[in-house]
Amino acid sequence: MYVQILSLHGLVRGDSIEMGRDADTGGQVRYVLDLAVALAEDPRITQVDLVTRKLRGTGADGQPLDAEYAREIEPLSPKSRIVRLSCGDDQYVRKEDLWPFLPELTNRLEEFTRAQSWPLAWIHGHYADAGVVAREIARRLEIPFLFTGHSLGKPKLAYLEAEGWTHAKANELLHIDQRIAEEQACLDVASAVITSTLHEKHSQYRGYRIPEETIVEVIAPGLDLKRFFPYYNYELPGEEIGEGFKQARSRMQRQLARFLADPQKKLILALCRPDRRKNIQSLIQAYGESPELRAIANLAVFAGIREDINTMSDNEREVLTEILLLMDRYDLYGKMAIPKRHDSELDVPELYRIAASGRGVFVNSAFIELFGLTTIEASATGLPFVATENGGPQDIVALCNSGIVLDVTDPQALTAGILKLLTDGGLWDEYSANGIQNVRLNYAWKTHVEHYLRIVSQVHPGWKEMSRAFPTPVEEVGPQPVSTTGVSSSSGRSAVSRSSLIERLNQRLEPVRGLLISDIDGTLLGDREALRELLGWLEGQQGGWMLGVATGRAPALVYDVCREWDVPVPEIMIASVGSEIVLGDQHEHWPEWSDWLGETWHPSRIAEVVAGTGWLVPQTEPHTQRPFKLSYLATTGSVPVPREEWLRETLRAEGCPCQVIASHGQYVDILPERSGKGAALDFLVEQILRDDLKIVVAGDSCNDWDLLKRPYAAIAVGNSEPALRERILQGEAEVYQAQRDHAAGILEGLSHFGLR
Repeated sequence: MYVQILSLHGLVRGDSIEMGRDADTGGQVRYVLDLAVALAEDPRITQVDLVTRKLRGTGADGQPLDAEYAREIEPLSPKSRIVRLSCGDDQYVRKEDLWPFLPELTNRLEEFTRAQSWPLAWIHGHYADAGVVAREIARRLEIPFLFTGHSLGKPKLAYLEAEGWTHAKANELLHIDQRIAEEQACLDVASAVITSTLHEKHSQYRGYRIPEETIVEVIAPGLDLKRFFPYYNYELPGEEIGEGFKQARSRMQRQLARFLADPQKKLILALCRPDRRKNIQSLIQAYGESPELRAIANLAVFAGIREDINTMSDNEREVLTEILLLMDRYDLYGKMAIPKRHDSELDVPELYRIAASGRGVFVNSAFIELFGLTTIEASATGLPFVATENGGPQDIVALCNSGIVLDVTDPQALTAGILKLLTDGGLWDEYSANGIQNVRLNYAWKTHVEHYLRIVSQVHPGWKEMSRAFPTPVEEVGPQPVSTTGVSSSSGRSAVSRSSLIERLNQRLEPVRGLLISDIDGTLLGDREALRELLGWLEGQQGGWMLGVATGRAPALVYDVCREWDVPVPEIMIASVGSEIVLGDQHEHWPEWSDWLGETWHPSRIAEVVAGTGWLVPQTEPHTQRPFKLSYLATTGSVPVPREEWLRETLRAEGCPCQVIASHGQYVDILPERSGKGAALDFLVEQILRDDLKIVVAGDSCNDWDLLKRPYAAIAVGNSEPALRERILQGEAEVYQAQRDHAAGILEGLSHFGLR
């Protein structure tokens, strides 16, 4: 499918993004570039075009623009590109003055779109200006329109009025009423609204009317983790780091050394545009008035990119002038650095790593931060942060626990927060490690795209059929849209069509009399001699019995453990606690099961709720986190039943019905409500054209309860955990409790049921 993403203002190019060169080139530019590339990696996407304006002449700072900005087509990846369209005389225009040019741009985009080889599937407008163009294109072509406001006019007006602006001044300089009206017009017709944080969803949009049927979804953007690798990678032997990063590190160290008398001190780092809302002055004031901070740390402020302050906009010129005056007032020469230029691609990641290597801190002192990309970037490298409590950083602390949020308008609180991180080594270590681990769990572009495409599946009538043509490899599977190929079944779900994968499975099962579906760890495995006996019995049935597994392991780990224990990889694999089904001798993922799970699964929202519990932390081992399984570790050492039930009910109240499965005392898996080992087996059995097939299931923990409680011959091996034994003793289901452990217990159970 062909997709367009529109982002019209600022300086947009694929390499060497000039972040902070002007007020319109900020986090939104990075967001749309990364989204375009990530979306294009999905096999169901044919082409992604990021549409912006063609620019010539000089920028907002009066300096010449690179020729790249006049290039009509700029490739980003094999299936994504920047498309630049002429608008007016192609001169740089700040976003507040773009309104008169939008009709022309709309017509040019329609002409361009109709000339493409692919029909446009949907269009996504970013910010009000692009929203105007995108909604009109969507109307003309009769396609879905997605909208992301980023920053909205009503909250902006409220802020300006609090700063002393009149409504008339806001209209004269910013055309604020027109912006608000256009935002409302976009919300009136948008098929879906995508936000980045709960704060954005509930606070920024609060003053607008949004139709009840409109989907409003929080999907956190991802991060380019190849650039924002941990600071300690430089210290690891054999770690390969690109020359570009090494050069940037050296370049930034030289820049800092130009300003600082003692560059070896810890570093307080700030990165932002020279905008009054970024509140840089409060940070400098806090530093300048604190003898403790000045004694133990330097301050580095990277306030955008500048050549000559006199040529910059009034807002930027005033802010930079105030910064320099504060530097002089507090006599911060030799203690404060304020370089003129930095490169967002390489220099910025290295600045975070330089600060982290010296056990410094990153500070985002903005009055309000709608998302907080820089705090995520810093966290990913292992640099703890202090940030505003107003906006997105609240979500980041909840998900990553890698910094402190506070009232940045309180100089004492700001000073205390920075000092806390600079002087408490244990806390610094904790936040640094949390950031490195949790950013990788919660801010991945792959996860963003999976969530994004589930929203598309709800608003695009042709998406589901197109998805069928592109089966996703096992290790790349994500939530898929819901199937529309079947008819209603008695279970209340859509009965999936019998795909070729299922047809092949049925052919394979024709000579089979029985299925043994076993948990792996602690059940099938654990006793090599008994395992050899069980496998020998299965082989002796001459194809009459087939072994399958139902496990908490991800598919890749199933392959590993089968090789380790000399077990043939099963042709029926219920993996990741029943959230994935892999079938056949080619081990193909079964997409219909993902279709069914994806309808009610909201992983980002679940992660936000769980982060607030205070007693669960994400598991960080490879493959523990899956598209339909979030895995946690209880910091309390155990998970009492009331606490498990409380979490389940809390998630349901938040609109996230799901299963909460505690096992082995401290492990907690959260799965879609429809998921589970037993539910997955039931779903599969419905597609097997056999009524006489004997099915035996075996397990050893509460993780297997969903499997054991089903109407199959069920075996709990002798080494089952006490909580599972208790359920069996209470008669919650008919399960044979074996006396022997592991595979020997399975053999004992088969004999009990008269099958051996």
